[in-house]
Amino acid sequence: MSSVSYGSKNLVIDNGSYEIKMGYMGEKLPITVPNCIVRSKDRKVYIGDQLNYLSDVSQVQIRRPFEKGQLTSWELEKHIWDYSLVEKLRVNNDLGNFNDTNLILTETPFSLPQLSKNCDQIVFEEYNFNSYYRTPVASLIPWNIKSNRLLLNDDGPIDKPYDDFQLIVDSGFNCTWVIPVIYGVVYWKGVKKLAIGGRLLSGYLRELISFRYYDVTDETLLVNNIKEKSCFVAQDYNQTISDMINLKNSKKNTDSNLMVEYVLPDFKTTTTGYILTKEMKKQKTASELENLLVLKLYDERISTPELLIHPEIAQLKKKGLTSTIIDSIQSSPELARPLLAANIILIGGNFKIPGFKERILKNLKENLPDFYNTRIGLDKEKCTTYGWESGCKLFENKDIGFNKVCITKEEYLEHGVNWCAKRFNFNY
Repeated sequence: MSSVSYGSKNLVIDNGSYEIKMGYMGEKLPITVPNCIVRSKDRKVYIGDQLNYLSDVSQVQIRRPFEKGQLTSWELEKHIWDYSLVEKLRVNNDLGNFNDTNLILTETPFSLPQLSKNCDQIVFEEYNFNSYYRTPVASLIPWNIKSNRLLLNDDGPIDKPYDDFQLIVDSGFNCTWVIPVIYGVVYWKGVKKLAIGGRLLSGYLRELISFRYYDVTDETLLVNNIKEKSCFVAQDYNQTISDMINLKNSKKNTDSNLMVEYVLPDFKTTTTGYILTKEMKKQKTASELENLLVLKLYDERISTPELLIHPEIAQLKKKGLTSTIIDSIQSSPELARPLLAANIILIGGNFKIPGFKERILKNLKENLPDFYNTRIGLDKEKCTTYGWESGCKLFENKDIGFNKVCITKEEYLEHGVNWCAKRFNFNY
């Protein structure tokens, strides 16, 4: 294999269907850009994070390069990449001249072969990267050994066998993947997909609000903000629902933490809305409070994320997250099962919702054998950037990491696009 120049730049792009995380090795955090193009009511087009400049987010049209988790439109994606590289990453050179840069690019597991080929061609023929590694984000996580131990509260010696086994639960915009990784390699027979992600959760919340309160059918961005700011995972769903019903029927319900008041945007003082806290109420006059359009949320706050654990509440005939995790563990080699259960790492934007880690751990301990030392690691601050950080760790270990798995531009030109498929695509 051709050697990779140690003096070249190293770029990691975690190309999520909801958000792109990209940055060079050595930076503390990646830049994050929404992976979409938005058209407003006045027909202006906004790329990526330009939508933050929208003064009115109602009735916008959103186009994404991904469909059902697959990157189907490079025409859209290239516009977003070009904008991100120039405006956010501040790339000075010609966008078709990355011959001094090595690239790690993440993709969804089980990507369609032709779509992966399209990706390889764009990387080498449009951007001219020096070398390139395309992989699911889960295979990068084992390289982040120190952070993995911190997540799992594990301060043991370096040679602990736990470092060689991870069960990655990646819950993103389109779906949730459960991926066992053994000795740094994805164990494909154990990979399971739950076709529930942030898009479906937001859609479910939108239906609940539209049916019970106000019509928010066309308010995609607003509903997403409400979900992110107000939802939480109940540790005992049935009991919490019962408490909320009693609270809703009570006349004095304003002091309970189970209910929140969400102020809808007036597009003068706020464009996204906000939660009305007790302190805010004290600072406002009676007339100001009367003029606010307030949405009181009760069981909607817990029913939305509960959909990931119990899809049947929305009449979806799917297994929930707990069952999917257990299926993945049981589909893995018998001797590896306890080690996978002891090293479960949660990544993806849905796990920013409070309470997921505790609830999943509780459910797994109730269903897995007692002798399993079930542990779950989650960093809410990094759960969307953890894959990018792990990619940087792979670059830091070039001799035993990136150089062993990458394809150089010379190899691509010599062997063609099928060489990428042979090197990168999954094997049973």
